[in-house]
Amino acid sequence: MCHPDAANTHPETYPKYQVQLGRVALLRDMVNWCIENPVRGKPLAEDDPRMKAMEAYILAQRKGVKLEYGKH
Repeated sequence: MCHPDAANTHPETYPKYQVQLGRVALLRDMVNWCIENPVRGKPLAEDDPRMKAMEAYILAQRKGVKLEYGKH
């Protein structure tokens, strides 16, 4: 897994401009970017239950974790 326990994902900062995409992105956009690029997999549809589960997992894992301002 690229981000064990959703480490370094910072869902609380989305939507935000992502250099990799060249546009403002949602968390799910970056999940798909990671699936397509480093992992070389097929992207998930916005309404795919696996995408919803991934977003829920990331949000749950990061809940209460302090954001280091200026780094993200």
